[in-house]
Amino acid sequence: MNRTGLFVDGILTDSFNWSYPRLDANNTPVIYFLGDKTPNSDCEWSLASAYLLSTPLDDELMRLVQHLGPRYSSNFQTRSPIKLLTYEAATSLNIHLAAVALVRPDPKAASPIIKALTEGFGFSESQIVFAISPAGALLPNITRDVVSGSSRSPDSPKGRLHGDVFVSKPHCLDDSIWEIGGPVITLRLVEISENSRDLLNSLVLFTQTIQTSWKNSEEVENIHGYEILAKLLRPKVALIDMAIFYTLFEFFGINFRRLSHSTVFNTPAYALIALDFEIWSHTSTEVQLAHLGHFSFLFKDNIHARFNMKQKLSKFGLVNRLLFALQTPWYELEVIPALIDAIAICADSDFSAGPTIKPLVSYIAAHLHDTTPSVPSPTSFLSKIDQYHQREKAELTFRMLVGLLRKRANLNKFIAALPVTRVCLLLLGEHPSPAVAEQVLILIRLLIESNSSFGRKFELVSGWLALRTILPRAWNPLVHAAAFDLLLGRTEKNEGRNATNNTEHSALSCSYILPAILASLGHGLELVGTGEALEHHYADQDWDQLCEAILEELINLQSTSHAFRRALKSHQNINLLTASYGRYAILISEFTDPRPSLIRIQEKLNHFTLSITLEGHLDSAQKKKVLLIPFQLLQVLQFSERQAGANDPSAIAKVVGAAQSTDMPLSGSRLGLKVVVDSTLQKTLSRLQEWRAIISKTEMRRLQKHVADLRERHRSADALNEWQLPLVSEPGLWADETDPHHWRLDLTEGPFRVRKKLEPEVTQFLVSEVHHDDSRNIVESVTDDQSAVMVEAPPWAETYEFSSVDGEANDVWREDIVEDKHRRIRHELESGDVVEAVQTVTRIIGIDSFPGLLILGRTHIYMLDGLVENSDGEIIDARDAPKSLISVPGSVLEFSGSQRARRWPYNEVNTFSKRTCLFRDVALELYFRDFTSVLVVFGDKRARQSIYTKLSQQSGLNKVLDSVTPSALSRTPIFGKMSAKLHESFSDEVSTAQRRWQAREISNFTYLCILNQASGRTPEDATQYPVFPWILEDYTSGELDFESPSSFRDLTRPMGALTEARREAAMSRYSDLQSVNEQPFHYGTHFSSSMIVCHFLIRLAPFTNMFKTLQGGDWDLPDRLFSDVGRAYESASRDSRGDVRELIPEFFTCPEFLENTANLDFGRNQNTGEKVHNVKLPPWAHDDPFLFITLHRRALESEHVSRNLPAWIDLIWGSKQRDIESLNCFHPLSYEGEIDLDNIQDVREREAAVSTIHNFGQTPRKIFHQPHPARFTHGIPTLPIGYLYGIEEDSHLLVQCAEPVKVIGAPVFSIAVDTVDERILPCAPSQLYVPGNSYEQITWGSIDHTLGFYIDRKPAQAFEEVKCSCAHFADSNILVTGSLDGIIRFWRRSRPNLAEHATLTMTHVMRGHHGRVTQIVSSRAWSMVVSGGEDGKLRIWDLNRGIHVRSAQFGDDVDEGEITAIAIMESTGHIAVCTAHSLRLFTINARLITSLKLSRNDPITCLAFHEREYSRRGVLAAGGDNGIVILRTWAWRSDDNGHDGWRFETLRELKSRKEDSSRISAVRFVGESLFAGDWMGRVYSWDLPD
Repeated sequence: MNRTGLFVDGILTDSFNWSYPRLDANNTPVIYFLGDKTPNSDCEWSLASAYLLSTPLDDELMRLVQHLGPRYSSNFQTRSPIKLLTYEAATSLNIHLAAVALVRPDPKAASPIIKALTEGFGFSESQIVFAISPAGALLPNITRDVVSGSSRSPDSPKGRLHGDVFVSKPHCLDDSIWEIGGPVITLRLVEISENSRDLLNSLVLFTQTIQTSWKNSEEVENIHGYEILAKLLRPKVALIDMAIFYTLFEFFGINFRRLSHSTVFNTPAYALIALDFEIWSHTSTEVQLAHLGHFSFLFKDNIHARFNMKQKLSKFGLVNRLLFALQTPWYELEVIPALIDAIAICADSDFSAGPTIKPLVSYIAAHLHDTTPSVPSPTSFLSKIDQYHQREKAELTFRMLVGLLRKRANLNKFIAALPVTRVCLLLLGEHPSPAVAEQVLILIRLLIESNSSFGRKFELVSGWLALRTILPRAWNPLVHAAAFDLLLGRTEKNEGRNATNNTEHSALSCSYILPAILASLGHGLELVGTGEALEHHYADQDWDQLCEAILEELINLQSTSHAFRRALKSHQNINLLTASYGRYAILISEFTDPRPSLIRIQEKLNHFTLSITLEGHLDSAQKKKVLLIPFQLLQVLQFSERQAGANDPSAIAKVVGAAQSTDMPLSGSRLGLKVVVDSTLQKTLSRLQEWRAIISKTEMRRLQKHVADLRERHRSADALNEWQLPLVSEPGLWADETDPHHWRLDLTEGPFRVRKKLEPEVTQFLVSEVHHDDSRNIVESVTDDQSAVMVEAPPWAETYEFSSVDGEANDVWREDIVEDKHRRIRHELESGDVVEAVQTVTRIIGIDSFPGLLILGRTHIYMLDGLVENSDGEIIDARDAPKSLISVPGSVLEFSGSQRARRWPYNEVNTFSKRTCLFRDVALELYFRDFTSVLVVFGDKRARQSIYTKLSQQSGLNKVLDSVTPSALSRTPIFGKMSAKLHESFSDEVSTAQRRWQAREISNFTYLCILNQASGRTPEDATQYPVFPWILEDYTSGELDFESPSSFRDLTRPMGALTEARREAAMSRYSDLQSVNEQPFHYGTHFSSSMIVCHFLIRLAPFTNMFKTLQGGDWDLPDRLFSDVGRAYESASRDSRGDVRELIPEFFTCPEFLENTANLDFGRNQNTGEKVHNVKLPPWAHDDPFLFITLHRRALESEHVSRNLPAWIDLIWGSKQRDIESLNCFHPLSYEGEIDLDNIQDVREREAAVSTIHNFGQTPRKIFHQPHPARFTHGIPTLPIGYLYGIEEDSHLLVQCAEPVKVIGAPVFSIAVDTVDERILPCAPSQLYVPGNSYEQITWGSIDHTLGFYIDRKPAQAFEEVKCSCAHFADSNILVTGSLDGIIRFWRRSRPNLAEHATLTMTHVMRGHHGRVTQIVSSRAWSMVVSGGEDGKLRIWDLNRGIHVRSAQFGDDVDEGEITAIAIMESTGHIAVCTAHSLRLFTINARLITSLKLSRNDPITCLAFHEREYSRRGVLAAGGDNGIVILRTWAWRSDDNGHDGWRFETLRELKSRKEDSSRISAVRFVGESLFAGDWMGRVYSWDLPD
């Protein structure tokens, strides 16, 4: 029998013995019934989910299951269930673990909950007999299946519903918000709220959707949602009322129904909003008091008080934050007491050296005696500090601290942390207020009560001597009471303040204070005797009463305490008493009519002095000294009355002098005001000033740090301005579909550094990025000794030798507040990363230069625009930096403000190479695996070398020799074999490319890209832009004849020598310059310059603004703009104006640069009056830019060009680069090595040289020194040497194989290729192999909505609640998935080293579809993802940034239905899309090329492109439901009505020779073969003849 337990809310409430069901070893089917199947049953059961396991679970795990919530529907296979917990659930588990840790028998034993959270629940899916969940009802076509077992197995059990059973799947508010936009929707509602009611409703929606949803909780942190909310609340503080306060603090965790159970669930939100005192201090007084009062809910009379501080809030430095708020003018004086109370509560909850004691003492010591505040300038950081009430605030804080020290535990920590003797002197100061003096005396009393030796220690540092000197000037009734409390040891329980009630004193607690009391009496008698108050800050006291009170206390003690009498007989005390008495006698004698209080004081003095002598405790000398004054004084007074009727002051003075001379002479100075101190006291007072100066500086640095942190938080929050973009741009809820889209060229590169993708001009960054933090971590409870809260060592060493506190010893009074010069960039770092190196650089894009920082972290490299490092190492705004620090000669500085840093882990850095800028060897270009690159210019070569060396030391990074092509250039499957050789050397790389070009393995375009890269040309720099030749000469014919040589330009001559007239002009110019002894050249312009690049790309942002900048801020004359391809060629080849420009790569790749999609107003042609708009194309292009690009590229790859291209290469990069006979000499300054800008000291001369280089252009670096070899011409021109057949050329020769190459037991979902074993891998539905790692798989599609990652068929990871509906690998490390709820996710596979298994991590979450995502494909080459859904929407995403780029428009109003198939052409980026009604072909920028209507009877089920590095005509394979694969191409044709346009053309229908042919479910081209998988699990190949 086994014990069966009943758990309610995760807690065991009952148990009983019951045999556990045993599984049949023979696998006999077993039927389980849940419910009551008896007739007429009235059983009711509302079931969320249920599981039957074949293995028992630990009782503790039931609590974890409970906290997963009723909506959990997966199978407990995730290795990190902590991600599925809400803030409240995670906190509840933490509290439970803290309680369990106190009673656990073995403290070292790990909790089962912790083990489950870090390693998983510990059982496999095979141990689940069955699982019931209504989640399965969401799957398409499965409306009644709600049961699963081992859900990855096709044989998993199925459940059926019988009887009156209903499946209900409530769609909760938080799920709905998650699907349509996530937390940004509620943030948007907060932003647009204009009154308290709307703000309250918005915040209620915000908090509720996060409280109950771990997905929303995770996302709000990813988008920095709490920082954004704080930013939004700041201008709305006037709207915050108590209802909003309650809403927010309930969200943080305050339980207003049971305050004693309050804790902080949501620490990120609490830290960023609740602890933002700037927000709350500007609300109403009622809200301010409530806000400050919430600390008492957390730490006072709270059962979780210790947990709240130790495990939740200790890391936030509450005391420091509150002290900073106290020093600001944020709070009105009426609220300050509540603020002090909040400090007291937080301090008491964590009373330790570092977080509390040291900050409090430093603050108090720095401000307690500050009486001369300075008024800072408005721009100073001190402008945020309240300069006029610091002393009052410090006194209140001091009183609060002393109150805390009344607790013995706090006092012991205080003593252990600080040298309390010095602290007392430091706090006392030279001129304390009565309030300060009172608290110092109370503190001393507490210290003596704790340690009786304190009095002696205080004496060793001259503390009592200082008190005797300082205390009298601060005396008042409260000080009086504190002093006698200290003397007598009166505590709060027995410290009766009325002297007449204290009659039983057997001993003194601290006799050291008696001289200070007597000195204070003397000071009071002096003030009383003068008849008027001295000009003193505290002279407004009633000193008559004070003196009487002191005398009454002394008289009472004299009569009741033997210890007092013994202490009083010391010479010091007797001298103080007699001196005070004598001085008073002299002063009072001057009064002709003394007031009654003076008479009473005189009487009490007489009584006191006489009682001292009568007790018999004094020696003879002391008695004589004490008695002489009152006895002789009485005689003098009586004699004076008889003789003159008035006192004789001179006679009284003689009496006093005689009395004083009986023992030792007095100093002669006025007692209590001018006490002569010895050298020790002088040292003490001097040291006090020095200590206070040190602490004040420390506090000033602390304030500077707080203010700088505050500014940085504001600056960081202000930079969070992109969170709205997913809402206001397509496909967001607030998107304005009527708003015209503006596009710019995406700097992400495709194969061979081609740039032709467009992106929205307003682009969101990082909004969808997923960060992995520990805000919901659950940890084992720790004891105080194990606490993660580090307590600093005592900061000030105890010593009693003042002379030792010099030099280095002063440092013990200085707090180690490190000035963080990298504060402004630290928040940009990835979690856990640290700054290793920072360098100011200028990033080059076109002609624009963006000052910024290149940051090398320990794990990542960062590029951050808008900030630079000055000479002191401070990070400052680039706008404030000197121009010499950030300017690049000849470029245009752009200050876009501080931006979010672009970041790459080091394993994403593909290569890097040294580059030049204006022939200065100070640049560095980095190439990343995400197909982006960065060109940065350093201030000098040494700075560049420093970063270059550090990058070279990073393991796994490949540096490229100067001007060597990076392997990033060859990142295509076609060019893969070459990549391994690209790093060998410069000559090997180029010669390898040359041999491949000769063998027709790479195209002319690709070869020219390689030569441009090898010669230092880069698309990042407009002055060194890749150069391509004019190919055609025929721009007038209606059809382009590729066979006619007259259609082509003469590639053997430069553009300046294509006509006889031009040749003569060139030779004449050369000879003329030579005749005047100047370095001759043929052309005064160049074939490539920044102006030429911007001239061609004027219609394409960002080059539009670059062109205007080069033109001085306006367009050029309309007639001179690039508006006609034919006219541009005429100008460059025939006109005599000196135009010799060549082309740029966009003429062969990017049709968008020919269209004025932004509708820019370029003006009108002066001759014709025609508006300059789109570029006029040759007649053979039929006004279709895409056709022009297609035909122009075909011309570049023609046989004629292939034969003549070597001659042009010789002119640009080869043996004829400066050939006189070829008329190919350009201005000398256009060649590398002719000028060194760094050696030109004169500013004007340097600027002139820069201008010359810009105007005359830069000639590419010379590569070849021998004539370039010709291309091999035998064989089929479109195929590499050795190939006889190709699918594009010979599709009619394809033959199906006799037998399937592979058979699986399920429909073929997709076809993978194992490149290692060279085999085909069919994938079953909801399954994918990792490319290049066939032993790794992902699976999805189970009822529990889990995405599984398997290694060697064993589960490695399980991602629950993903609801995956489709998936695709962009490469071996990037996975993209679509979901049933319309969510798009990106995942990264990583493997740190060969010894560890690969892991999968989610990186981005995006929304765009309404409903299930039916298809998703990706292209690593073009960094793009295309998804289609059941909503019929086709959306394009950026693979690198995780953002929506655009939607493809179908061009008609017909409801196409869901998208059934998508394919991307890797070589061009073309997108093929299929629905039930049509097949459509789009460019990479969603430009519709052509479409084909489909028959309803023969739907297309799958698509695949034939891939080559260049295809003269593309081939698209479409598998059908009828078992046929159709090969199609697209071409420009006329339809039956004579309308020209792009049309699909069928090349061939591939019909299976098998009679049992079935639906084609997957197709894939591999080289020149086609593989097709069908619904029966078979894969056939179609091959060409050998």
